[in-house]
Amino acid sequence: MPRVLFVLPLLALAACAIPSSRSNIVVVTDNKAVVEPCKKVGDVDGGSGLGGVLLLDQARDSALARLKIRTAEIGGTHVLSPVAALNWKGASTAGIAYSCPN
Repeated sequence: MPRVLFVLPLLALAACAIPSSRSNIVVVTDNKAVVEPCKKVGDVDGGSGLGGVLLLDQARDSALARLKIRTAEIGGTHVLSPVAALNWKGASTAGIAYSCPN
C-alpha cells in the first residue's frame, strides 16, 4: 500500500503541462479571421484524459496550456480552437496549429 501512495503523486506530476518560452508566445483563438494569412502546420489536441476529474475552469486552463505547448513543439505561433472561447464547455480540446507572419 505505501508504494501506491508514492506512485500517485508521480502520476499526477506526469500529467502536468510545463510551458516554455516558445509556448508562452503562442496565441490561442477561436476567430478564423486571425489565422487566415497563416500557414497550417498541423493538428494539435489539448486533451489530457483528466478532464472528468478537473473542474471546468481548471480543465480549460490545462487544455489551453497543452495546446500552446504542442503548437510550439511543431513550430506554430497560433492555434484555432474552441477552447479559446470563454463559454467553452469541454466538448472538444482539438485545435489546428498555424505559423503566422509577424
